[in-house]
Order: sequence, then C-alpha cells, then structure tokens
Amino acid sequence: MLNHQLDSLLPASLANLRGRKAVITGASAGIGLATAVQLASEGMDLYLVARRQDRLNEIKNSLLKLFPDIKIELICGSVTDANTLSALEKAGALNSPVLINNAGLARGADSIEKASLADWEEMVETNITAAFKITKAMLPQMLAQGEGHIIQLSSVAGHYAYEGGSVYCATKHALLAFTKALRLETCGKGIRVTAISPGLVETEFSDVRFRGDRDRAKTVYQGLAPLTARDIASQIVWALKQPRHVNIDEILIMPDAQGSPTKIVRNL
Repeated sequence: MLNHQLDSLLPASLANLRGRKAVITGASAGIGLATAVQLASEGMDLYLVARRQDRLNEIKNSLLKLFPDIKIELICGSVTDANTLSALEKAGALNSPVLINNAGLARGADSIEKASLADWEEMVETNITAAFKITKAMLPQMLAQGEGHIIQLSSVAGHYAYEGGSVYCATKHALLAFTKALRLETCGKGIRVTAISPGLVETEFSDVRFRGDRDRAKTVYQGLAPLTARDIASQIVWALKQPRHVNIDEILIMPDAQGSPTKIVRNL
C-alpha cells in the first residue's frame, strides 16, 4: 500500500514535444532564438517570425544541420505589419498548437515629460497590439482542436513600474492583464496560457532600448550575473512539457542579485 502511494508521488513524466508545431515571434535573436534552438532540439517543427531575412536564413540552415528531422518555415516581417499576419495564415502557421509571443521591445528611458511619442507608439504597437492580434488569430483554431498553449513574454516591468519606463511598463502591465483574461476565458477548454516575466536578461534588449549605444547597454548588466536567453528558453520548454492537466500561469524570474527593477545588488 505504502509502496503504491510512494510510486504515485514520483516526478511525473514530461510531455514529448516531438512533431508538434510552434510559432515563435522575435525569433532572430535573444530569447526567441534560444527558444527556437531548444524547441528544435526537442523535435518540434517551427514557424520563425522576425524582420531580418538573412538572419532567419542563417538560423534555419544551422538548425537543420543540427536537427535534420524537423521542419522550419520562415516568415519575414514585423509583427506590427498586417502582411506578416497574412503570411502566417498563408503558411498554415495559425493552425499550430503552440504560440510563443516573444517579440517586444523597450525604446528609450526618458521621463514622461521628455519622452518621444514615436517611441511610445512603437512600444504599444509591438508589445500590445501585435501580441493581441496574433493571439486572437491563432486562438480559434486552438479552441476548435481542443488544445493549445499560448506563452506570452512579459517582464518584471509588468509587475513594477519604474522611472524612465512608464510606457514600457504600461505595455507589459497590459499584456499581463490580457493574458490573465485569456486564461479565464479559455479555462477548461484545453488551452494552456502562461506568462513569462523575466528580470535582467542579457540580450540585445538594452542595445535596442539605447539605440545601439553598447557602452550604455553594458552598464545595465555590470556587477552581477544576469539571466541569459537560454535560462528563459529553458523555462518556456519546461512549461510546455508539463503534464497535460498542469497549467503554469506565470513564471516571474530574476537573477539572484535582483529583487525588482530598482533593487539590484552590484559588486563593482
């Protein structure tokens, strides 16, 4: 009797992802690229969305050399462009049971008074509107199939506002609220919904935020060991591989030297 009970408490077997399909936005660098590599290693077929065609071609060729049994389709374009969504539909990507909504950015670190309206619009269009639209486009097929997993890349900025990040924080708060509503609306319908909220991750994020000022971007990560794109991709894979009845609602993850966007302990 006790042996049977102990057996039932052993770790559950993780799901096999081989042969499943996933759409990854922002797939040409950072977390998106790391996720593509790890899902390819699991045997998943991929639809990779990004703006840089040459970079996408290079990634596809490299992944197929490592994992020749998978299939990769490339969709080149900005997630804010309606043509990109049309290209996803034409490629059959909207029928995929997995969506990794990774594309997003911060632009600038100015106060509200001094901030650029163009920067605000770019963040809203990319982080909110595009993420919402692609989710809406893929959801009906998932509901019809009775299965799906939507993973939204949010941020600790969706939990904590900070000076110089007003609109970026607002977009990530909005994405979290949208994701929570989506989770409630799809509850019990075979759809899993997960938000990943990372803290400091050393990718191209700060380079983009500071418009290619690499010296300034490097200071963001100085004096601590930040998270890596691989760290976040590993959490995405882990969430996807959970037993079918397990939904990971949110993963809030920061390096051990960070407690919030404004609480960072540096050894300088």
